[in-house]
Amino acid sequence: MNRAIMDSGIPCWYAKYKYYFPRPSQIDPKIRVATGIPNFPSYTSGHSSFSAAAGTVLGYLFPSEKENLEQQFIEAGDSRVYGGIHYQFDNLEGRKSGVAVGELLISEAQNEGIDN
Repeated sequence: MNRAIMDSGIPCWYAKYKYYFPRPSQIDPKIRVATGIPNFPSYTSGHSSFSAAAGTVLGYLFPSEKENLEQQFIEAGDSRVYGGIHYQFDNLEGRKSGVAVGELLISEAQNEGIDN
């Protein structure tokens, strides 16, 4: 799981600095955030990437909790949109990327004979 979290940061931060997309409150100053604005670009959401990667791997390791974990990583990403820190497309693309990284690591584990 820790490897999935760390590896999901690579495509996330690559996209952040490739596209350098501003945060919602940087586009519309009427948008107020309670937490302050992170000092790095918006797209894609690191929170969504990390949460989805971790939740995907944990869902593999604990199949009875898979649906619950998926709902938790969806909610974690959505919270950043509701908080005005991200756009929904940041959230969705971060989630998609995190799930893909998690699935890749699950595939590697299975190839090495590590089963849930």
